[in-house]
Amino acid sequence: MSATVLIAGAGTSGLALALSLLRNGLSVRIVEKQLHFHPGERGAGLQSRTLELYKFLGILPDILERSISGITLRNIQYLSAPDNGKPPRIVRAPLESKNTPARPLIETRFLGQNRHEQLLRELILAEYGVRVELGTELQSFEQHPDHVVARLVKIVDSNPVEETVSVNWLVGADGARSVVRKQLGLSFLGETPDTEAVTGDIHVIGETLNQDQGDGLLVWIRPDDTPAGFMRPCLVPGKNLFQFIILGHKDLDMVKISSSREEMIKGFYEITGRRDIEFGELVWMGLWKPNIRMVDSFGKGRVFVVGDAAHVHSPTGGQGMNSGIQDSFNLAWKLALVEKGSAPESILKSYSDERTPVIASMLNMTTELFRKELAPKPGQRKDFVRGPELLQLGINYRGSLLVLDEKYTDKDEIVDPYRSGDDGTVRAGDRAPDAPSLTHLSPNESANTLSLFDIFTTVQHTVLIFPGTAGEGFVTEVVETLGEYPSNLLKSILVLPRSSSSSTSTSSFAQSALTLIDTEGYGYVNYMVAADIPTVFIVRPDGYIGALVTSGRLGVRKYFSGIFL
Repeated sequence: MSATVLIAGAGTSGLALALSLLRNGLSVRIVEKQLHFHPGERGAGLQSRTLELYKFLGILPDILERSISGITLRNIQYLSAPDNGKPPRIVRAPLESKNTPARPLIETRFLGQNRHEQLLRELILAEYGVRVELGTELQSFEQHPDHVVARLVKIVDSNPVEETVSVNWLVGADGARSVVRKQLGLSFLGETPDTEAVTGDIHVIGETLNQDQGDGLLVWIRPDDTPAGFMRPCLVPGKNLFQFIILGHKDLDMVKISSSREEMIKGFYEITGRRDIEFGELVWMGLWKPNIRMVDSFGKGRVFVVGDAAHVHSPTGGQGMNSGIQDSFNLAWKLALVEKGSAPESILKSYSDERTPVIASMLNMTTELFRKELAPKPGQRKDFVRGPELLQLGINYRGSLLVLDEKYTDKDEIVDPYRSGDDGTVRAGDRAPDAPSLTHLSPNESANTLSLFDIFTTVQHTVLIFPGTAGEGFVTEVVETLGEYPSNLLKSILVLPRSSSSSTSTSSFAQSALTLIDTEGYGYVNYMVAADIPTVFIVRPDGYIGALVTSGRLGVRKYFSGIFL
């Protein structure tokens, strides 16, 4: 089959990329070297920013329907290993911040990675007829100025069959042992801590542990105050399924423990003393050794990497899978514009430039948590503590050569790529806030209110024009300038202050495009727009502010000169 983009690897990063590209009108082919889809829960936490991106992609209702609220895992029980008969120390993790008009999806959701991937596969197949090709491995590739030739090996009736395909782009979502990364010659610098663990999913029989009783996370602590293992409910409806981690120790044979269900259970009983826990079917199990590494570049020429192919890290903090998904959203819209001939290939360099500092910051943060929680020295262990930055709402691309900020112009300001978006300002490069309770200016339009998150989409830039109380000429100038660009690649929204009414006249634009009244003031407040200063925010298809413009025509042209041909 012919396709514009070949994606090697069908994990969450590869599937999110595929769906984003398909939404943008590109054809894709998804190959997966494994013969069967992985059955394990593995990374299950969906952070707030990922939920927002899925809303822009149009699949949030499906995600919410299949996932479970993270509030059910707030209880953390610290138990002795082996059991000493004393009741566990129970710590109730602090609630995440409540939803706000600017941040409507604060609550972390849990959806096992196997079920998450299944949902994405189902949507891709149902909406676009694209099926993941199992047992198909990318062996090698050659880059050319205008295409990539890839050599695939597919298992057919237990026999390998070679296939050579020509595509315009290749993306490696093929995991930590990525063929794409290795053949591109990208460095994968970092460290491999001297730690190992046995992890997997197993059913629990009886009521000793019940996912519906709010047992939450169980943490076993050795006499030397180092962690021995963990269990948490997978929260699969109708199944008492738990994820387990048994951490390595000088007295443990981890290879033996991971060799069979019986050896795993024997090791668990010896370590925890909890023989009252009766286990059922083992879903999957593996020996895990942490790696903390990242690439020096996220791509070369017509070939890119996303997710674990680009960065691997400790599971502490639940950042890895979410970061890979955000890689895909950052890349997809840029790749789509280039493929359509609407943007120069040079825009693709910004994928690596923007994601590299974010991932480096994430690695530092998750490694610090790893050393405190999973691999501490005796007496230095810390309880599980999760800061608001792990919601990933502070991730930003301030300082990127692709963004334009006419309000905050200090080029020497130090930017934290993971937290600067939480500093109380709204700047170019930041996550675009939501604003609910927007109503149509025209009485002939729907009486239903809208939020900006209802409007943002992964296939267009959204231009928010805040005229304030003195901006009619400004609006006319900006609207005329926007007419210079492809109408299918951007949408324009005029946001009038709450004092406006259906009799308000703000040039012919008010009659020809989407004009909304900020009835509760959330738009002006959340974007920190002064009522007397006309301002334009240009929101990229990945939901980040590409430009904060106060100059009107000049600023709009300057931003889009770096985007469109």
